[in-house]
Amino acid sequence: MLAPATTGCVYHDTCIKVTSPGHDWCRNLVFAEQWPIGSSFDEAVPILRPDGGVPRGCRCYNDAETQIFEDKAPACRFEAFLDELELAARQECQSLVMPGYDHNCWTSVGMQASIAETHFPDGVGTCIGNCEYGGPPIGGSCPDPNPYECATGGGSDGGCASEGGDETSASDSGLDDTGSDTSGGMLLDIDALIACVELDCEVDRALARQLYVDPSPLLEQGTVLVHVAKLQRHVLQGVEPDSIVHALGLRSGDRLESVNGIVIRDLDSALHAYVQLGDATTLEVRIKRGSQWLDFTYTLVP
Repeated sequence: MLAPATTGCVYHDTCIKVTSPGHDWCRNLVFAEQWPIGSSFDEAVPILRPDGGVPRGCRCYNDAETQIFEDKAPACRFEAFLDELELAARQECQSLVMPGYDHNCWTSVGMQASIAETHFPDGVGTCIGNCEYGGPPIGGSCPDPNPYECATGGGSDGGCASEGGDETSASDSGLDDTGSDTSGGMLLDIDALIACVELDCEVDRALARQLYVDPSPLLEQGTVLVHVAKLQRHVLQGVEPDSIVHALGLRSGDRLESVNGIVIRDLDSALHAYVQLGDATTLEVRIKRGSQWLDFTYTLVP
């Protein structure tokens, strides 16, 4: 017997894996403008795609994730997906800026902001949406994978941290039956520890000191600073929507310029800043996002 003409694996004549495609979801970025470097915003013109549309960010999601878009729940996953689509839209915007022009692709607040619109479905995507196995062996059965296993072979569903104990078990959260931390990681309520208004943030002092002594939780979340020799600067990579660094307002692609006036050019200057700023209660961090300079203020609070 021949397998259907679909993507998947065939185990002889039994347990034939049949996959279905996922769905693209998108967000448009409106009021995106560009203007010649050195001129004013009054000379700005719209940033448009070749087809005349505004910049758009899209990503393919599986069937379980599409259900999250439709239900808007669980809230933490839904908000994370919206952040992913906004990031994609702003990256698309920057890629469309003409050489020699400044832009507002990364400006999200104020009179000159570009705005990410409501999300919307945009047809069939290129990822795997779901899968199932047909033709079980005599006296046996086939796997019953979830959409995440269909794509990766792993069982993670990217669930949220439990707010009421219904979504995350003790073993999943890294806690034993007594509530002790067994994972060696940090269990954090980021919203309670970091509060930002535009570029000004208040950060829990205990959290900041803990990360100063041991920054491994940032690495566990995938965030890294990569030194780019050509630029003589460090660039952030791997900033996920639900991470500590994301909560601080920073994004993948941000180029670190200085901290409290100390320019971070290389490893030596980074180590110098690390030593000098150990007792600081306020951090002034300058980064470059695209062609735009942003100055963040982080105040450590009890």
